[in-house]
Amino acid sequence: MSVLLPEIVPEKEVKEIQSQANKIVAAAQALAVVDEAGMGEATALLGWIARAKKQVEEKRKFFVKPLNDQVKKINAMFKEYAAPLEQSDNLLRGKILTYRREQDRIRREEEERLRKLQEKEQKRLEKLAEKNGAPPPPPMPTPIIQEQAKTVHSDFGTVSAKKVWDFDVEDESKVPREFLMVNEKAIRAAVKAGVRNIPGVKIYQREELAVRSF
Repeated sequence: MSVLLPEIVPEKEVKEIQSQANKIVAAAQALAVVDEAGMGEATALLGWIARAKKQVEEKRKFFVKPLNDQVKKINAMFKEYAAPLEQSDNLLRGKILTYRREQDRIRREEEERLRKLQEKEQKRLEKLAEKNGAPPPPPMPTPIIQEQAKTVHSDFGTVSAKKVWDFDVEDESKVPREFLMVNEKAIRAAVKAGVRNIPGVKIYQREELAVRSF
């Protein structure tokens, strides 16, 4: 047993289980199942193992349950403290993103307005040059309005905006097979219910042992 938890799991509480486990391991390693007698011995040993496993689990729960209950209480308490902070965090993130989207929309509309004015002016200058027999004027530079700063600094920290790729599934039937997952839980339930033919699935019988202890 680990020496790190002597005050939580006293060695005397599990010494008997450890001794029994060692005996079972030795017996299992020594047993050869080559005839009916061996089958009987193996069956008895499996029953012994099942009982020992049950004892180990009961002892584990005895020591773990109070700790788990305490952890649940602590997690619930701090989750309650953190909830309004998370709500405020999400609220402010949403407001900032909304503001940035609006500013970006205004910038694009202003760029488009200036582009149209420039295009109109370019055509006017070209017509004027043609009328005067002068060479056409060079294209005017495309109007560009500086984008808003990606990072904002404050005394408490910074907020940085970045573009990330995301997705929404619009039509699941069109999603390529490589991006789909097999629902093994649903398949297992169908097989247990009696389904014996599922395309792409091999359904077969295998033998397993059910062990009960007395």
